[in-house]
Amino acid sequence: MKRALLACGILIVLAVGLGPWAYRTLFVSGDPMMLPPFDYRTNDGWAVLPAEIPAPVWKDGWAVDVILIAPGASLSPRSESELVSQTMRSREQVEGLAESFSSVGPVYAPLYRKTSEQSDLTAALQHYLDKQNRGRAFVIATDHPLATETVESLKADEDIRARFGGFLRLTRHDSDDPFPALLNGDGVAMNLQAYCPEQYSEAAECQPVVRIGRQDGVLIVAQDTPIGGNNLADLPTWLEANVAKTAEPLGALEEIEIIDIRRPGDTDAKRASEED
Repeated sequence: MKRALLACGILIVLAVGLGPWAYRTLFVSGDPMMLPPFDYRTNDGWAVLPAEIPAPVWKDGWAVDVILIAPGASLSPRSESELVSQTMRSREQVEGLAESFSSVGPVYAPLYRKTSEQSDLTAALQHYLDKQNRGRAFVIATDHPLATETVESLKADEDIRARFGGFLRLTRHDSDDPFPALLNGDGVAMNLQAYCPEQYSEAAECQPVVRIGRQDGVLIVAQDTPIGGNNLADLPTWLEANVAKTAEPLGALEEIEIIDIRRPGDTDAKRASEED
């Protein structure tokens, strides 16, 4: 009798543990869904956004944003229901990690399609720079190497690179093999000097490791030392001394209507007769 009860208990545990896997394998088969590109102008394209719009550099001075390319932020669902569950799960996990990074500054964490990572992350970063950055300093935190095409704007635009604080490599606490921040199309680690600000004379300064782990099932930063070390802590001071702040945009100039103000009786006919 005891053996039978024990066997039943084992079967129940296996059913509970393997149930989700069996469902996905047997009933949700096939290739991932063809998802449309994310619209990063809307909240739906982001796992995390700041609760309030951060002050621009021309108002409150230098501050640092975090672009967080987080574990679990890539989506590859095979059904509508799986899309909903993956999106909810991604937001839950990224929110926990973003809370750790709030000590650095406001966090922007895009969702992206696993099968279209490069194009999605390129679009998300460009949207941030065009619409959300407003002259602020920023860092990119990632849990895997990025394609150089994704961050091409750092190399092409000196003004953007001047206020870029480098890459933060999110590494599991049990890993002693940190990855390079950038890879070219052939999977070769890239020299970061063309993408990093001038104050970082060595590649290690431009891509410090940040140890991450889990607490109560939620991703967090799992290190006692400050994120990014002294380089990141001193970044606003260095920028204040070495980089000109972006000026406040003037906005679109309104059309000015020119009104011809005349004295009473001053008509076009009178003026014409006087000229004759």
